[in-house]
Amino acid sequence: MSRIFMFVLLPLVLTMTAPWVQAAEESNDNNRVLIKTWLTTASQKEARQVAVNEMITLHIDLATSTWFTAGTRIGKITDPGLMTSQRSLKAVNYTEQQQGTTWSHQSWEIPVFVTQSGQYVIQPIPVTVEVSVSPGQNQTATFMTPELRFSASLPSPELTGQRPWFAASEASLEQTWQQSADALRVGDSITRRITLKGESTLAAMLPNPSQPLFDDAYQTYVSPSDLQDSTNRGQYSASRTELETYVLQGGGELHFPAIEVQWWDSQNQQLNTLTLEGKTFTVKHTLQSWLKFYAPWLIAVLVLLALALFTFQFAKRYFASRPLPSRYLLWRAARHQDWPQCRQLIYQRLYEKTQLSALADFSQDQKWLADSQRLMSDQIDSRLVWSMWRQITGREKAQNQYQVLQPLRQLARRYPPL
Repeated sequence: MSRIFMFVLLPLVLTMTAPWVQAAEESNDNNRVLIKTWLTTASQKEARQVAVNEMITLHIDLATSTWFTAGTRIGKITDPGLMTSQRSLKAVNYTEQQQGTTWSHQSWEIPVFVTQSGQYVIQPIPVTVEVSVSPGQNQTATFMTPELRFSASLPSPELTGQRPWFAASEASLEQTWQQSADALRVGDSITRRITLKGESTLAAMLPNPSQPLFDDAYQTYVSPSDLQDSTNRGQYSASRTELETYVLQGGGELHFPAIEVQWWDSQNQQLNTLTLEGKTFTVKHTLQSWLKFYAPWLIAVLVLLALALFTFQFAKRYFASRPLPSRYLLWRAARHQDWPQCRQLIYQRLYEKTQLSALADFSQDQKWLADSQRLMSDQIDSRLVWSMWRQITGREKAQNQYQVLQPLRQLARRYPPL
């Protein structure tokens, strides 16, 4: 926005507001007040297009050919959509020579922020000054600054509003960790302090860098945010501190993820990312927390043990008056390498399922015949025993399936499809 100059013949204005100014006008008609207003940003000396969340500085420069005799009063900026901080404004006083005339200056800088894209207008602001018009005579007058127009937009297409971000000329993100004990146990606490700092911004414009975590492994206590604004020689600085305390409720590995905050560098006009590393803590259980943590597993194990014990007792009573299963007898005999007992059980299985009494009659396959000879020799082992057992059982199942399908095949032959 181009600088707007406003030259005012002070005695003329004062004549309209105070009847005794006429004498001053007649004694000295060179008393003038000069007002200059313009907008700047960290990267622009004359700002017309600015970034959302970026600090815009409204400059008001007052000059008089005499001198200021009282504090200048600047009205408030009340335009909707604009955020300002005018609580601690301080003027910079200086003098300069122009064509042999000494001018006294007061320079004011007012920070202005916008949080949404759009067209904005800073309406005229009343400025009240008091200057000397002649020795021993001071006059007061109120002037209105001209309106200033500018537009604001998002500085980067990557800023979609889904992630927190802010604009500043410089920025930093820091964190500190504090443990209530060197060796953490259930019941101890971990405190995380996160501080976000920025230049050329306000604390109210800084997003919350923290993302409080809530988990069954700990209880989270979040302290109120600590917002600090400061000014040093016209440079605005802001900081936001978040304090979170985690009281540990369970043992094991406890991991806190990394934190990222996007930052628009208004000085260099680029998007950066501030990152805090995550951290992992090892928490030891107490007896109570261990029992609480593993309670579901302990209950499941106890239930399984109870079922196993019940099943064992039931099986023991059931087989007290009944023969034991053949498969169990074969497993016990093979485990103790009782080969005669194994041979007897295999022959018994063969007869029960196929009504055959000789292994050679079961199959003419060469491998089966070779295994049958090994079964009767000293080369017998548990693998051979189980292999022959499974083959006999498999043949029996195949025969049962054949017996079930045989009537269906007969019906199919009797009633062929048309």
